[in-house]
Amino acid sequence: MVGTIIIARSILALSPLWNAQSITAFSLQGNLCRRATITIGKKVDFLRGNSHIIQAMSSTSSSSLPDGPTSIGKATTIRHRSRKRGVKPASTSQSNNTVDNSMEMLERWIEHDDHSYHLDFLSPPQAYKIRIALVEWYRENRRQLPWRGDGGPYDGSTVGFAASAAAGGKAKGKKRKDEGNDIRSFFGSSSSKKKNKQSAGDEKESITEGEGLADAPREVTAYGVWVSEIMLQQTRVEAVIPYWIKWMKSFPTVHDLANATDEEVNSHWAGLGFYRRARYLHAGAKRVVNDYNGVVPNTVEELLKVEGIGRYTASAVASIAHSVEVPVVDGNVCRVLSRLTGIANHIKAPVLKDDLGWSLAERIVHAKSCSGDGKVENIGYEIIGSPGEVNQALMELGATYCSPAGSGIDDGDPLKEFYVSTQLGMAIGQAAYNSSASGRVESLIGRKSLAPTEKGNQCRLCSPSGVSTAYYNIMARMTADLSTDSKTKPKAVYAIAGHASLPIPPPKKSKREEVIAVAVISSQVSGKERRWLMVKRPSTGLLAGQWEFPSVCVWNSAKDGEKTNGKGKKTTVEVPLIDPTVRSDALDSCLSDLISSSDLPSVDLNQRSHLIDVPIVHIFSHVVWHMWVEHGELDTDEEELIQSKRCKLNNGQEAGWMTECDMSSVGITSGVRKVLAAVQQSQQSAA
Repeated sequence: MVGTIIIARSILALSPLWNAQSITAFSLQGNLCRRATITIGKKVDFLRGNSHIIQAMSSTSSSSLPDGPTSIGKATTIRHRSRKRGVKPASTSQSNNTVDNSMEMLERWIEHDDHSYHLDFLSPPQAYKIRIALVEWYRENRRQLPWRGDGGPYDGSTVGFAASAAAGGKAKGKKRKDEGNDIRSFFGSSSSKKKNKQSAGDEKESITEGEGLADAPREVTAYGVWVSEIMLQQTRVEAVIPYWIKWMKSFPTVHDLANATDEEVNSHWAGLGFYRRARYLHAGAKRVVNDYNGVVPNTVEELLKVEGIGRYTASAVASIAHSVEVPVVDGNVCRVLSRLTGIANHIKAPVLKDDLGWSLAERIVHAKSCSGDGKVENIGYEIIGSPGEVNQALMELGATYCSPAGSGIDDGDPLKEFYVSTQLGMAIGQAAYNSSASGRVESLIGRKSLAPTEKGNQCRLCSPSGVSTAYYNIMARMTADLSTDSKTKPKAVYAIAGHASLPIPPPKKSKREEVIAVAVISSQVSGKERRWLMVKRPSTGLLAGQWEFPSVCVWNSAKDGEKTNGKGKKTTVEVPLIDPTVRSDALDSCLSDLISSSDLPSVDLNQRSHLIDVPIVHIFSHVVWHMWVEHGELDTDEEELIQSKRCKLNNGQEAGWMTECDMSSVGITSGVRKVLAAVQQSQQSAA
């Protein structure tokens, strides 16, 4: 008899805020399809995306599974094809031993209630082995980056090289759309060789990334590391490279940066986003000059006194530039730690990224001996790597082989034999095809879901529902891959499923939506360069101190869009189509206030036309702007009306007419560039 799994497709349409009293989960077990009923209350967030193995029911019935497909949704039957793949059945004793070992591991993971469970996977001998493996791999394969003291060309991008969970190592099945090429094409040769053997395609891509990609090697300095770490926050490495090179050429020392004007700093940062980072970096440079005579501190404690430097940046600068033995924990490192120790939580969880994650990483950075007696062997950094190398290796691994799409079993992954994630996946896969073992696992998961969270009786590192969520995600991924991939060996599928399911996905936060009316006013005196009316934003808040076209917010979801579904829960609100007259009236008022509160000559700025029929969308980390643009051309031959002299507004802001060269000198944001490009394209089309 061939085992089946019931898939209820209609579950995808159900609300994540469910009132069902139970969930019935089915898993494939040889020739049986077993079910476990779990009471979960009103929230079943872990159901989303797991319809391959879960069928939602509104009753608490625990009746036996029907022989055929049910009538819920459009049920589909998936046949287990392991026999067709030539999987040789193990002997009874071998099978029992394997299942016993799997069950022992799974029981410990499911039932653990203290974070010491995870620390045990990084015992001194184990942490030492991990350190050695990381450093050897890093030295041979690390990316060439200017702040690491390398000469160009640089290879910062990992886009397109992320290891596909189905294409890594022994797994060669179908790739997901977003997973790119096999990671091994990225690490085909060491970075030291790549700069001499770079392909023509790579050179073309490097050149388009920005200027200076054939830059000469530089000395690794605390200041250079500091600048790179601030720029790299929430920004891709390949995007930072040309900015860092340009920055270091213009501000080669802390003194140069401290003496720069705000606008000079902005012009070098424009396009990187998160402009507060530039302001803090500028303020921090002034602090270093005033309090430390221009010498960047070499301890974490002193670095933390500098504006804009937190624990992560202080530790990175201290360890990389001065070999201080401190860990560095970012999102990539959290992902590696989660997979090394089986943490069922997301990488943004404060307990992981701000607290205990540092204790875990510290074990690797401090590991200096392969013995378990606590004695430190006198081994130099040339063998075990400096603290900076270890920290960079962890971050590098998290960005490449241990990226979200990493397989965990690729031959090039230096830590493939250490991942608990892949071991959990294989254990769950092996248990799923043994009736008694699977029933035991599902019973444990059910108890874990039902057990009340008591203070002191919950692992601090794992989310309260993290283990259950990870388990169901592993089953879902495993089931989906087994049904669609007939080439990959089952054990590889199990391992990849476990690796892909840790860490668990972070909770999604909806972004605030705003509708912005933008007035682009330009004028060109005969024989002169075209000028544009610009306003400087307030010194605090979003895009503080940046220059932009006059604009006004006409709708804000945080103020006007919040609704409830009758049960106290917020629902998604569509961005409304604001009447064009309303937008124009708001801009008329904005421009009138601008002229009346400044020394700008009085001109008629109300003759404008709507630029396009759809808004220009610009996305920030926490807000989305829908910009409706109106363009007005000021027809005048009186140059004094559009003089470039800036003036103060009554509210303390500045305004003035600028050429594109002026915009470049003060640094305009990518959102302003989008609007400017749209206006110029419209003018060219009309010409």
